[in-house]
Amino acid sequence: MRALSIVGLSLVALLASPLPATSPLRVRQEAAPKPDPHKLEKLADNVYCIYGEGGNIGLIVTEHHAILIDDQFAPLVPGLLKVVKSVTGKPIKYLINTHHHGDHVGGNIALEKQVQVIVAHSNVRHRMELEQAKLEPSKRGGLPEITFGAADPQVKASLAINLDGVEIHLAHFGPGHTDGDVLVGIPGAHVMHMGDIFFNGLTPFIDLSAGGNLAGMIANLDAVLAFLPEDSKVIPGHGPVGGKKDLARSRDFLRAVQKHIEANPAKTGKELDESFDHKAWSDIHDLAPFLTWEKFFDIAAGKAPKK
Repeated sequence: MRALSIVGLSLVALLASPLPATSPLRVRQEAAPKPDPHKLEKLADNVYCIYGEGGNIGLIVTEHHAILIDDQFAPLVPGLLKVVKSVTGKPIKYLINTHHHGDHVGGNIALEKQVQVIVAHSNVRHRMELEQAKLEPSKRGGLPEITFGAADPQVKASLAINLDGVEIHLAHFGPGHTDGDVLVGIPGAHVMHMGDIFFNGLTPFIDLSAGGNLAGMIANLDAVLAFLPEDSKVIPGHGPVGGKKDLARSRDFLRAVQKHIEANPAKTGKELDESFDHKAWSDIHDLAPFLTWEKFFDIAAGKAPKK
């Protein structure tokens, strides 16, 4: 967490004190509410991507129901539901979690009473349980009720959902971003939600502490590219919706990173960054300050980055 500046500390102190009803600060706060961050993009007759402040959300609309793929953060759920209702008033039957990170499942606890079933890989529920064990009981909830896949992430797993004539295919090809990644395909619409296996135009974060690894990320991308139709639209965990060429570009970038690391096994993340051919990959941007190029290379090499 960044250190607060003197100005920041002063503002915190000010906000901690009671404000008079006519305070200019109070008036400005009430007059200028934070705009809703959600943006909607239609990908097919019945499939949408919803952008916000966390991982990208997928929305599938069938004849009688709606399905959500991920849900970002709990405070954003009212805005998310407003966007969903702008598309359909049908009840949300399934909420599918692509993995356990808070920017993708943080809204589970706020949505669990508004959806019929939450679905995820078994390792997603396990990791959510471990994290929620550290919280007060009132802050726990939203755990997946239907899980599939083995505890061993190397075991491939799949689950098919057939709802009102719409097929949704869930697949786990192995560890990549984490040990519980689920890819969600809607074959009839030629749309796939990749979760954080795919960062479009960005350096991907690989969660080493949750069983993720660079080779697994590449293997997952290879597996999808082997069968994905050319005209498919691909929802990334982060970044704009792309196509098969964008997915291939991400895979090729990770292969170049892997080759660079293998050729320089003794180099640090900083040294790998400085010696990498950035010009050839100028369309790939880092996620600084969260994930700088130096940290990305440390993680890609399987080393915990320096804090």
